[in-house]
Amino acid sequence: MSELYCVARFRARHGQAAALQQALKSLISETHREEGCLLYQLSEEVPYAGANGEPWDCVFIEHWASREAFDAHCAQPYIKDYFEQVAPELVAEADVRLHRPI
Repeated sequence: MSELYCVARFRARHGQAAALQQALKSLISETHREEGCLLYQLSEEVPYAGANGEPWDCVFIEHWASREAFDAHCAQPYIKDYFEQVAPELVAEADVRLHRPI
């Protein structure tokens, strides 16, 4: 099994940035209890002259013990509920990328 990193970026619908942050924060405590979760950190982008494109409102930086642990996280009812019920109202754009150490 190989460790896995995930960077999940979200742009809020107009006027929904604070609500999006709160909704994403609500996922943290349960995720921290999941087997294989090494890091699940919600962050906001810091302006930087070298950045390409518009900033994202919220970014999860995640570190998982394995792809299996990440897949199990994605299958959790509270994660599915977020993406099916909450995100459509708050998220204008999302970009989820997986990375492995080299």
